Amino acid sequence: MTVILLAAGLAERMGRNKLLLPFRHTTVLGSVIEAVQGAGCNLLIVTGHERERIEAEARRYSAPTIFAEDYSQGQKWSTMKGIEAVRDDDFAILPGDLPLLKPCDILSTAAMLDEYTIARASYISTPGHPVCFRREHREKLLSFKGTMKEYLSNWEIGHCQASEGCVLDVDTPERYVQATGKAMAGG
Repeated sequence: MTVILLAAGLAERMGRNKLLLPFRHTTVLGSVIEAVQGAGCNLLIVTGHERERIEAEARRYSAPTIFAEDYSQGQKWSTMKGIEAVRDDDFAILPGDLPLLKPCDILSTAAMLDEYTIARASYISTPGHPVCFRREHREKLLSFKGTMKEYLSNWEIGHCQASEGCVLDVDTPERYVQATGKAMAGG
């Protein structure tokens, strides 16, 4: 399994690069990288906005990166850049702003690919990340003209109950404070 970690966005709602904010002993992005590496998955980080700073953080973890030239056009372009780079492997899409994600969230969602061709982590009834795909979806996704939500609506998806970390992103200052408080409380 290759996890495509999306770290290219502009972070407009946060007002600054949320992925480089401090979190526990590292950064928001570092926490997500640690979860992926803790799950034993291959990792590919898609960069864009503030590329040099994100790539410097990735190097701290010896994590490979790929640059999405069209990152300013939206997350779809960064996602497609990552999918293009994964050749012959099942893959997962994971935003870089989920610092409470746990390795077991990734592993249990990926394990559902034994039964489904797409699996998604969920917390209670809220769909989250990662979204895992069998490799047979690669070409279909690359040629699909609609949104990821539209693509997913065409398939039966296995939903894996995961921790709150699969949905608690840090898109706003309030969400960052919420996630930081949960981390300090051991969440």
